[in-house]
Amino acid sequence: MNVAAVVVTHNRPELLANALKALSAQTCALQSLIVVDNASAPETAQVLRGFVQVDVLRLEQNVGGAGGFAAGVEHAMRQGADWMLLLDDDAMAAPDLVEQLLAALPEMRAQRVGALCTAVVEFGRLAVMHRRYFDPKTLREPAVASERYGEPFVKVDTASFVGFLLNTEAVREIGLPNASFFLAYDDTEYSLRLGSAGWSIWLVPKASVTHLRNAKGRLRDGPYGMKHYYNLRNQLAVFRHYGSAPGWRLWWPIVSHGMIAARDLSVASLRTWIKAVRDSRRVHI
Repeated sequence: MNVAAVVVTHNRPELLANALKALSAQTCALQSLIVVDNASAPETAQVLRGFVQVDVLRLEQNVGGAGGFAAGVEHAMRQGADWMLLLDDDAMAAPDLVEQLLAALPEMRAQRVGALCTAVVEFGRLAVMHRRYFDPKTLREPAVASERYGEPFVKVDTASFVGFLLNTEAVREIGLPNASFFLAYDDTEYSLRLGSAGWSIWLVPKASVTHLRNAKGRLRDGPYGMKHYYNLRNQLAVFRHYGSAPGWRLWWPIVSHGMIAARDLSVASLRTWIKAVRDSRRVHI
């Protein structure tokens, strides 16, 4: 079985180096290790020169995580990958991550598996919001309860691209991740697209990734900016496309983002928030 890892990076050379070391030390070796360099500064190229086994796909402009994963998946498929492990550059794979995921596949032969995903650890504890359910009638996205991580496998509706093992056969049927999202909710949209086409996604709790997320990078922190813009814009677009709820249900993400923007006491922040709401209707899914 040909398994490729696809890591998307942008100007985080130290994190990237550690992520590549973890992937290079897997108990079940990867057939290829692809790094999508999202127009990073020269320091990233210097780090990559220390990993001669890495296949570098350099992009001349930063197309965001969504564009990077779309390019990386397409590249891995051209190289003959059967399965593709998607990771950010701040995701540190446990040594047996690939082994645990592949060991689960024979148990699911009848499930039409589109993807498997790992447990994610952040700040020393289980980060359950990376693996969720989706209720189209209410637009709620509840996380998989931590108690269920004691089970061998758990079927989920959506999963982030932090430890996401994607089946090439599914990609051939439903297409690449949506590069136009740039960042945020591209993984949710892709998960729901898989499910809509009859492909299942399974959490394998024995497989684990440590996500070295910046504690100050959460949406509730910092000034309201482009990260918030893409998150709200794409979330609304996904909810409209895959949800069946009445329109008033969209007010919850709109209002919650509006409160974050208003906290800045900045006209620019409020304009960014309004633009995200307006632009959400222009996102093509």
